[in-house]
Amino acid sequence: MFIHNRIYEKAKEDSNNFIIKDVRIGLGYTIVELDNGFCGLSYSFVKELNAKTCTALEYAGSLIGKKAHYLLEKIFSYDLLDSTLALATANAILNKEENSVDYDIINHINSTKSVVMIGYFAPLIPIIEKKAKHFVICERNPKGDSLPDYAEYFELKKCDIAVVSATTLINKTIDNILDISEAETFAILGPSCPMDKEIFSSTKVTHLCGSFVTDAQKAKTIINEGGGTQKLKAATKKGCVLCQS
Repeated sequence: MFIHNRIYEKAKEDSNNFIIKDVRIGLGYTIVELDNGFCGLSYSFVKELNAKTCTALEYAGSLIGKKAHYLLEKIFSYDLLDSTLALATANAILNKEENSVDYDIINHINSTKSVVMIGYFAPLIPIIEKKAKHFVICERNPKGDSLPDYAEYFELKKCDIAVVSATTLINKTIDNILDISEAETFAILGPSCPMDKEIFSSTKVTHLCGSFVTDAQKAKTIINEGGGTQKLKAATKKGCVLCQS
């Protein structure tokens, strides 16, 4: 079963019990708030959207008051905005702080480890460069010294640690990346990450490193004003779920 199928199956029952209270689609992130007060985040693929008109979302203006399932089932769509909204909804349902531990995947990296990063986590790059024996970044839109995304087919077969952006769940490349990887440690990282280890059972994923929204109003304001991961730190708390003991 594909990962997006697993996310849907885990969240679908509760998605019929909650109502969509608010939705904000920002330049950096999207947030979905449910009527139980919980929020979920997901990356906004603004540059990749292929809208035919100035309306990026045809069902805009009709979301508030609908059951969360309305958005969750869009996780099967190939449209990136649909998938973004679905994942944010799933995260609002699934991410529970009580299941998280205080752990930073950076502490797992040392001078004996080779690291491959899928996606461009700018703040982490200088830290990993100093700690790792060997470090490679694979990115769809290469920046600086990063390699193109197709380099991952080779690099993931010879690394000890894979640090993979949770945006791979939105564009549905995660399954292929998991198939390729031979890393002993496989961490999915970023605010878009669903922190539910049952979804990733019997996969190569070892760590789920995401974020919990601690201040819904502040998070929505930051997203409204175009803020990204760094700005959202003021309204979120990092968390990590260990998938393998």
